[in-house]
Amino acid sequence: MITFIPTVKKNPITKATKWYAQVAPVNPLQLEDIAEKIAATCTVTEHDIKAVLSALQEQVLFALRDGNSVRLGDLGSFRLTLSGRACESAEEVTADTIEHLRVRFTMSSRLRSRLAVGQQGIRFARRCRRGAYGVSRRTAPLPRQERRRSAPFSPRLRCL
Repeated sequence: MITFIPTVKKNPITKATKWYAQVAPVNPLQLEDIAEKIAATCTVTEHDIKAVLSALQEQVLFALRDGNSVRLGDLGSFRLTLSGRACESAEEVTADTIEHLRVRFTMSSRLRSRLAVGQQGIRFARRCRRGAYGVSRRTAPLPRQERRRSAPFSPRLRCL
């Protein structure tokens, strides 16, 4: 189940604020957890799975360091992107003008279709993380006159 929290965001141009659903922070699944889950569904031992996944991590890193992209079947692909200072001419662009190197993940079309909203097995639940005044800690508090009159969360939504 995918949990979400309501978060207020401001339009930088109009300065109007609106509420949006945002994926709630969760604890990431570690390599050991994934290896344990795979070992429970097949005949390969957990230690062998950990060794293969560690080797995969290392090979992805080596491939990216060499400037290659990496495609992992139906999962998706990793590629490098650069950002840096703008130059007036092509001759001025050097390695010294590069400021950031990032890894971009692009999911495959199969993964995209299997994670589409409305697909079987995709469910959402609202997490109620209440801070001051009963609103999410990541949002601004309501103005004083609105605190008494309005409920910040709809009672019809399920909260975890």
